[in-house]
Amino acid sequence: MNHTPLTFGTPTESSMRTESSLNHREESHPRKKHKHPKVGFKTTESKAYLNQEEILGGKGVIYTTPASNGKYQFRTWIAWEEKYFRKSLRTTDRELALSRGEDEMLGILAQQRVGHKIFGLSFKQVCAEWLELQQRRVTAGEITASRFPTVKTQVERWILPFFGSQTRIGELTNKSALRFYLYRKESTDNQVQDVTVRNEYTTINSIIRYAFEESYLPFEKMKTPTIKITEPPRRDTFDLDEYRVFVRKIREWVSDAVDDQEVYMRSLIRDFILLKSNSMCRFGELRYLKWGMTKTYSRKKKQRDGTYRSERLVELHLPKEICKNRKSRDIATRGGLYLDRIRTYSEFTKPDDFVFCGRTGVGLAKPTFYKYWWQLMEFSKIQELTKKNLTYYSLRHFAITSRLMAGVSHYDVSKYAGTNVQFIEQHYEHIDYTKMTDDALREASFDEYGHRVDEEDTAPFSGGV
Repeated sequence: MNHTPLTFGTPTESSMRTESSLNHREESHPRKKHKHPKVGFKTTESKAYLNQEEILGGKGVIYTTPASNGKYQFRTWIAWEEKYFRKSLRTTDRELALSRGEDEMLGILAQQRVGHKIFGLSFKQVCAEWLELQQRRVTAGEITASRFPTVKTQVERWILPFFGSQTRIGELTNKSALRFYLYRKESTDNQVQDVTVRNEYTTINSIIRYAFEESYLPFEKMKTPTIKITEPPRRDTFDLDEYRVFVRKIREWVSDAVDDQEVYMRSLIRDFILLKSNSMCRFGELRYLKWGMTKTYSRKKKQRDGTYRSERLVELHLPKEICKNRKSRDIATRGGLYLDRIRTYSEFTKPDDFVFCGRTGVGLAKPTFYKYWWQLMEFSKIQELTKKNLTYYSLRHFAITSRLMAGVSHYDVSKYAGTNVQFIEQHYEHIDYTKMTDDALREASFDEYGHRVDEEDTAPFSGGV
């Protein structure tokens, strides 16, 4: 094999600027050591570095060590980062080691030529930069505020431990994430859903794309296994009887509070749950709801006996900044009495105040919502009774299901829920069959005009407490 030294052409403007800045740094802060360029070559008498041969005219070196079992290593001095780069070549064959060492050296020189760092920052530092960017995007309204805690949890709980917080960004390859799927499955006893892992892969590649754009990496995407979601996961929800039991338990839970702070917090969580069960809103949409986005009013509704009863409704005007699909929408729903009630015990009811805030006026953090949710689950024993994994999402699922069972069209439900008709059809197909069966079995009579009169009221349950 012909080991021809690499010849560089005319420096680019970018490389000249880089060289200039490095020279300035060295003039301002002269190094006491390593005054002469290093290539990593040791004397042949060295006991630690055996069988040494230069790569590309001394730019790098291959060698063995007493502990390498004859396998060759590669090493070169990265001058502008002032570090040695070392890598095992995983072969005992000299010619193959020379070839692989040459490839490594050429790759490093190519990265340096376009301004990419070989070591650079740690993966943890890059993740911190990326998270800061996502927070700025939230502030600018480019992504929803509810999205940020999700990706932050993904990074801190799963992605960083997998890659290693001390791993240098330059050590990653485009194949580094291939085993992440196995890692997630093994870490959760195979309980994590494939769709969750797929979403985490999306976050990984978003970080990698950022690193590429910042010249930390020479590639902009990692190779990931194909994860096919054969059937959309169906999350647990309440049926109507379960929900009625749950509402009674909420009332008991609030009454069981031991001090003013607990009364306030449990009351707030109660009204959050009830509004969510009626509005079909997402968790983040209600979490960031402000009073200026709401309007309560009364409406008289005619009953079957000919009398009228008044009910409190609410209009929610959700701006795109808090909506997952980045589209604003208006909702009219039962639940005005819940907002009326919050106004009686909250001191923060100005237009720019959060509806669901603590006693200092700060919007409740996501962990706080879930802290009280699990307290309520333990108090109510509802999960033990239903054998279901119930979450805040179950309330949105219940609200959508109730509307579909009441005969509201897929289009109208999708509009109010802030999703598309295809999603409703795909995830709630079973509702159509259930309703069809119920309709077929429901007893009915006819009035003097021939109009059908059902014996059951199919109006969605308002969940009033």
